[in-house]
Amino acid sequence: MIFNKSHSGSRLLARLVEESGIWLGDDLNDSRDAHGLLRLVRYTVEHYYPDYDRLWRGDGRNDGALVGLLVGAFADHLRGRGDRRWGWKLCETVYVLPLIDFLFPEARYIHLIRDGRDVAFSDHVAPVEPFWQKVYIDAVGVRRWRGLFFGAMGQIGYRLDSSRYNAQHWVNSVELGRRYGGMLRERYLEVRYEALCRNFADEGRRVLDFIAAPAAEAGLEAIGPTVTTDAIGKFRRHNRLRVAAVTRYARPLLTTLGYTD
Repeated sequence: MIFNKSHSGSRLLARLVEESGIWLGDDLNDSRDAHGLLRLVRYTVEHYYPDYDRLWRGDGRNDGALVGLLVGAFADHLRGRGDRRWGWKLCETVYVLPLIDFLFPEARYIHLIRDGRDVAFSDHVAPVEPFWQKVYIDAVGVRRWRGLFFGAMGQIGYRLDSSRYNAQHWVNSVELGRRYGGMLRERYLEVRYEALCRNFADEGRRVLDFIAAPAAEAGLEAIGPTVTTDAIGKFRRHNRLRVAAVTRYARPLLTTLGYTD
């Protein structure tokens, strides 16, 4: 299963996995996301995240709606796969990893991470709806935090300064993925977008070995010629003041990951 902050370049990773013999579904959007599973993720996040204790010991024990979503979403996703090994790519799956790990205790997880400064200048969805508020800051009902507006004012704030919102989204997604990943131990693999593009043969093989892809060589040969490094460091094409603001906002994580010194 592939997850990442949106606009982290995961389409490249998904294409590699697909060309290497892994079924990711046939109802996919242009980014190769299994958007049919989003309704399950959205429901789970809105009702339980980040307090999954309620899922195991509280309301979740009798949640027939969740069970129905689980059965329906995965039945739809697996339709047409035959006997092929399978998985999916969906950015927001990171927010429901405790549930997914419970359902598929032998699954393997690939977390793609990209420089947050590049991600900050690719717009996504404003934190207006409860689902997206949780995706950004783990809570619903917060009107303003760290200079950013959420809820009813979130759309206006996002239009005025989307890059800092995207930086907040990146920080929350990446930190959560790494925390959950640490608990998954050997079933979690962290991949850097920059390394994948600059050293595709080795990094691509590392990914495919991790998931024991049945047609690894075919996948590497098919995708390798299409890989470029043109999008790495694209934040440098933007206004320096906006870049500086994003860097200040996300500096602790950027530094932890080695993107800034």
